[in-house]
Order: sequence, then structure tokens, then C-alpha cells
Amino acid sequence: MDILHTLIDSEKYDYKCYDLLKELINTNPEFKNKITAILTTNQNLITGFTPDIWEKIANQNFISPIKEMHDFSDMFILGYNIGNCGGAARQLSYSFNNVDIITGILPLLKGSKNAEKEGGHYWLETDTKIIDTSLMLIIDKSLKEYLGYQEELRLSASRLAKDPIYQSRKEFVNDKNLKRR
Repeated sequence: MDILHTLIDSEKYDYKCYDLLKELINTNPEFKNKITAILTTNQNLITGFTPDIWEKIANQNFISPIKEMHDFSDMFILGYNIGNCGGAARQLSYSFNNVDIITGILPLLKGSKNAEKEGGHYWLETDTKIIDTSLMLIIDKSLKEYLGYQEELRLSASRLAKDPIYQSRKEFVNDKNLKRR
């Protein structure tokens, strides 16, 4: 089974956002074995980013702090999501109406860019899925413990809905009347 081609759309295979996933599959036998085991169940418990997620990314209004990134898609195409899980997860969260932002530890990331010590990490959770902007995976929440996700802090969707700064940013990101590049 070619795990990487199962999880990565062929037209996006060379995007740098997948470099961490490729590295882990190629250098971490435990991770590779777990992903292989999940994929062989044929239960769609784990997938790469779907066209729906890519559409959410493409449709955002985005102001980049880096001149090479003209829109949010560029963050992924150029690989700036790796080592910037907090920024990527928060930015993607604006495209959802019911998503929690989670901070914690993912031990398999220990030693990777910006997670050198303990595997500090951010990800998103819906009622049923984990959306990991570093691994570029959508994972059934039933696999959270199996893959080692350790939650430390949760910003719930209900809390975010009451945060005026978050809501203002979300409104800007999703305003279809704004001209985007």
C-alpha cells in the first residue's frame, strides 16, 4: 500500500505542506505502522485534506505577514503550515461554524520543526474529526488516543462564538464582498 498516495491528492503531491507527513511516514516506523493499520480497515477513519477543506482554504480573505504568501492556500503550498500549527489551525478555524481549537502534545512530532522538546501542537476538532494542519490529515476522533494526541487546552466553539475579536476576524476572513488577490 502506498500510504502517501492514498492520503495526498496527486495534483497536490509536491506541495511543501506534505513534507512533514512524508518525513514521518519515511522515518518513523511506529507512525507508518499505525497509519497503515488505520487505512487497511477501509472505514475512512483517516484521510488527507478533502476538496471541501481545500475550498475553505482557497475562499478565505487572508493578509499575509510574508510577501511570498498571497493567500491562505500559499501557506500550505509553500509549507509554512509546518512549524506554525497554531497560526494555520486558528486561520482555518474561521472557515468552520462549530470547531474547537486544541493545544496539547503530539509525541510523534517530538524533534520536528517548532516541536523539538515535547511535541507541542495545535489542531482543530469537530464533533467527530480531528483536523491537523501540520500532518494535513482529517482523523476520526476515535483515533485520538491511539495516535497519541494529548489535549492541554481547549478553546471551544461556544467560547469562540462569544469572543468579539475572534468573531470580527472570522467575519473579515469570510466576507465574500472583499476583493481578494
